[in-house]
Amino acid sequence: MQQGGIIICVLLWLATCLLPVAAAGEQVVTVGVLAHRGANAAIEKWTPTVDYLSEQVDGREFQLLPLDLHEMRAALDNGKLDFILTNPGNYVELDAGYGITRIATLKNRRQGRPSTRFGAVIFTRAGRDVIQTLADLRGKIFGAVDEGAFGGFQMAGRDLEDAGIDPFSDFMELRFSGFPQDNIVFDVHDGKVDAGTVRTDILEGLDAQGIIKLADFRILNRQAGDDFPFLYSTRLYPGWAFAKVRLTPDMLASEVAVALLQMPPDHEASQAGDYAGWTVPLNYQPVHDLFMQLEIGPYARQARFTLADAILRYWYWFVLMLVVVLLSIAFNVLVKRQVIRRTAELTKEVMERKRAEQESRELLAENRFLTRQSLAVQENERRYLARELHDELGQCITAIQADARIISERAPGCDPRMTASVTAIQEVASRIYDVVHSMMQRLRPSMLDDLGLVDTLNEEVEAWCARQPDTDCELTIQGDLSSLDEDASITLYRVAQECLTNVAKHAGARNISIRLTANRCEGVDANGGVTDACVRLVIHDDGVGMEQQRRGPGLGLIGMRERVESLNGHFSIDTSPGNGTTILVEMPLTSGESGAS
Repeated sequence: MQQGGIIICVLLWLATCLLPVAAAGEQVVTVGVLAHRGANAAIEKWTPTVDYLSEQVDGREFQLLPLDLHEMRAALDNGKLDFILTNPGNYVELDAGYGITRIATLKNRRQGRPSTRFGAVIFTRAGRDVIQTLADLRGKIFGAVDEGAFGGFQMAGRDLEDAGIDPFSDFMELRFSGFPQDNIVFDVHDGKVDAGTVRTDILEGLDAQGIIKLADFRILNRQAGDDFPFLYSTRLYPGWAFAKVRLTPDMLASEVAVALLQMPPDHEASQAGDYAGWTVPLNYQPVHDLFMQLEIGPYARQARFTLADAILRYWYWFVLMLVVVLLSIAFNVLVKRQVIRRTAELTKEVMERKRAEQESRELLAENRFLTRQSLAVQENERRYLARELHDELGQCITAIQADARIISERAPGCDPRMTASVTAIQEVASRIYDVVHSMMQRLRPSMLDDLGLVDTLNEEVEAWCARQPDTDCELTIQGDLSSLDEDASITLYRVAQECLTNVAKHAGARNISIRLTANRCEGVDANGGVTDACVRLVIHDDGVGMEQQRRGPGLGLIGMRERVESLNGHFSIDTSPGNGTTILVEMPLTSGESGAS
């Protein structure tokens, strides 16, 4: 190993010293080769190949740089390589780590036959009878090249795992000897290790050189039935790859690939390297499968990457996440407190609003009760005044008319002045009676008590039409109004009466329609209960509109609204200049209380 290191250093020094000289004429291209059997063996085997490339590629001087696994990665890191010649395992790792690309696959020549595949052989000394299978290796000392050596360890590791052997825990010792692989053979032969593994053709090569005898070794897990010419214990994998480095120009890579593929099998470079030329790049998926099963190479991180590894590698993200979590917790606590406080405030506001609404409803109910009581008192006073006018003043007028008629009948041919006076008394008494009768109708029409709302409205409309011959008035009554109580009847009559008065005084209308209907609609009775039976009064005129009207004396709009709403009814006005006025009244059929006594 020391001698190999010295040779590598000398070669690197020579390459550094000779680079300016070569560059004066030709551009130097460095090919790094995996020296799995040492630097001397690699130089001897592959120098003719790089010389062949120098001959085939114009303007380029190819130089060979033998490297072990660790030196090859260091050379790539330092940008010292243009091409790499290595085993398939190392190629797949470098492809994942450095982006190298295979341009050709080596065709080995063993026993006079070309082959693009190779494997590994697992062996022990022939005299170790206690070791007959791979399972017998448990608790033994096992020799290999390196943990990262594809043919010198990883191939065998896959088949050992298939046999239930974990190389890192089931051996007494897993001893790595490094390159060249010949050392493993010598260690097994000398009893330094119980068993070992090397790539295929190593044993046959040492035997052909007379260094060892194959009969001194027993092959474990020996495979058969294939045309592969060497002893092997594992699956077979594609051969070595010739690959370009990421920054190597594609044009140069194409020229190199063409030169390799055109190399004759009997060329001196092929003979020196003991191979049969090159072929197009093969499929290296079996190598990926091995790495995935062993969870190594490009697939190592996903298997061995623990939580501790994640924390060590990405500690700043964990700190940031911790800060975010703490801030989130603090924010949630603050938000929760704010929500609780705001909820309490809203609850208090809602309770206060409900209390205010309840007080408002109570006040409204009280106001409506007082309004109904006031209206009841008014109606009682009106009824009393009407009765007094009828009973007292009406009887007096009737008596005056009767006396005047008697005088007229008993004193015929009397003084003409007396006759004229009697006639005048009769006329005045008649006019007074009409006025009294009109006042009684205004105060409390007797028909309302005797015959009900419908007949009273009919009489009121007929009398109004008689007084307003220039205005057409149409009264329409629909539905059953028999259940209409006294308060509702009086209110509807007063609204109609006031509207007719306002139309006569202010509207200047040519037409007026009054529609009174009893139907089903949603409402509230005087006791707060829901009712679906209501009466609707609609009065429409085609006059000048409310804005041009003057509110006259009498009940007025405010009084009409108060009357209706005191019975839990609805009062509305729709008016605009030139489009007349529409008054709508909706109220329950029964008010729930009677305002009259």
